[in-house]
Amino acid sequence: MNIHFKHSLQWVFLSLSVILISLFLYFSNELVKSLGKEETEKMALWANAYQQLILAEDDADMSMQWEVIRSNTTIPVFYTETDGQMLGFKNIQIPFYQQLGKQFSTEDTIAYLQQQIPLLQSKGSYFEICIADDWKQYLYYDDSILLQQLHYYPYVQLMAIIVLLLLLYYMVLSRKQSEQNRVWVGLSKETAHQLGTPIQSLMGWVELLRNSEQPDIQNMGEEMDKDVQRLRLVADRFSKIGSEPILEKADLRNVVRNVTEYMQKRASQNISITAALPDNPVEAYICEPLFAWVIENLCKNAIDAQDKPKEQIHIVLKQENKVVLEVIDNGKGIAKNQWKKIFSAGYTTKKRGWGLGLTLVKRIVEEYHHGHIFVKSSTVGQGSTFRIEL
Repeated sequence: MNIHFKHSLQWVFLSLSVILISLFLYFSNELVKSLGKEETEKMALWANAYQQLILAEDDADMSMQWEVIRSNTTIPVFYTETDGQMLGFKNIQIPFYQQLGKQFSTEDTIAYLQQQIPLLQSKGSYFEICIADDWKQYLYYDDSILLQQLHYYPYVQLMAIIVLLLLLYYMVLSRKQSEQNRVWVGLSKETAHQLGTPIQSLMGWVELLRNSEQPDIQNMGEEMDKDVQRLRLVADRFSKIGSEPILEKADLRNVVRNVTEYMQKRASQNISITAALPDNPVEAYICEPLFAWVIENLCKNAIDAQDKPKEQIHIVLKQENKVVLEVIDNGKGIAKNQWKKIFSAGYTTKKRGWGLGLTLVKRIVEEYHHGHIFVKSSTVGQGSTFRIEL
């Protein structure tokens, strides 16, 4: 499927989701407003019935008014004298006591309702009941429990939708990551398999050169054997990608020392690769071929970033609360907004290359060795420090 078409579908899906969520919130709020208006109208009838009951003659038939009063079983209501003296209340629940599951006294209820009067007045949730020219009572009411819950219902639904979308996104991302992992594994194992045949053939030719009677050819065979063994190591590394490597206890000083010697011999004269190693062993459980590959990749990455007449790469190994290994260079440096991106597959600043080296490094350190790798510091034009913690 065309990439632009995929992006268009994603934007269409996102737009539809936003529209649907907006419509849902709009209609939910309209429903809440409608129910609130209906409850206000009921309270107006309630207030009218209450006023008629107070003003009625002793022998008047007030059965309908009493029915209106009794019909309210959900809306919190109370009424007071002008001076705030409480006359009565109905359907009142104190939230704090309700949450604790405790019973509350009449005094608690009255104190709570008197605190609610200013709030209800500011909302306009009250009716003035004229008993006589100089005698007024006030009827206050609040939203019913159902309406109060409906106020929060749209937002609860919205949170549920967002969580569902995040879950779907995570599942798609996990599936994509799983597919990428299968590609990595397949590519690595196929590379190791393809290298196997020419390596075996080269080993045979090297053996013939080493058995030659001419010293120069024998020396040539010895040097070629080193490169063939190197190829075998590379093939072995690729074969381990995708499989759970066997971690064995090793002194990291030896690993760093071997990598430093190997890289220095094959680097140009303008590049100096040094290592600072502690006197005491620094032991950790590692897969030695893969971990050596990590250090080599970091060194090669520093060499590729060379922009000075004299490139310096310094490897520091130390034992703190954790095992720490740092690769320090004085190369081009990395802008801070790129520190995390450089470990992403495909990211590269070189004209040639696939941008897979640091991605492999991160996978080997964090997935296989349960460590952590990151850019500790970097300044453009001055150099970078990569830090590994095990």
